[in-house]
Amino acid sequence: MLDRHVVRRPGLLVGDIQVVTADHPDPQHNPRHSRTLRATPIAGQFPQRQTVAMSEPVRVIKAGDLVAADPTAGMLRMRAFELPILWAGQVITQPGAISGWHHHDRNESSLYIVSGVLRLEFEGTDEYLDAVAGDFVHVPAFTVHRESNPTDDPSLAIIARAGGGIPTVNVDPPPRG
Repeated sequence: MLDRHVVRRPGLLVGDIQVVTADHPDPQHNPRHSRTLRATPIAGQFPQRQTVAMSEPVRVIKAGDLVAADPTAGMLRMRAFELPILWAGQVITQPGAISGWHHHDRNESSLYIVSGVLRLEFEGTDEYLDAVAGDFVHVPAFTVHRESNPTDDPSLAIIARAGGGIPTVNVDPPPRG
């Protein structure tokens, strides 16, 4: 079975998806190995090319406008914005800091490490994961965990949470096995 990936090319219409096979990953190289599919809107979606008015304006949240939010010992979370099903912001973890144990309710959390090292520990295991600048981290909903910074430099991560749950629920440390 060939690996396939999707390529967006200038000139394709919204809703068009170009599928490219791994034997010739560039459709310009051999058009026989690519095809354009017309995506059909799922029931309830807007038809193609329909213009919809924005419900809210596009905005930029400046670094100085971030608000301290969702405190957990050892971490400084700063909220950029919060909507009914999306929370976005950043977290700074100081050198040597170890956060309290917590979870993010029904929210799926995604972190992008901008600088430093973010160490993650999870309930039920003595193992840990280190994420470094350029890495993305996914923390599933209801996962009890804590973060730390094992280095001499602060770490900075950008956070996006989706799900509409409570952004942060601080909990007692899990029992050690």
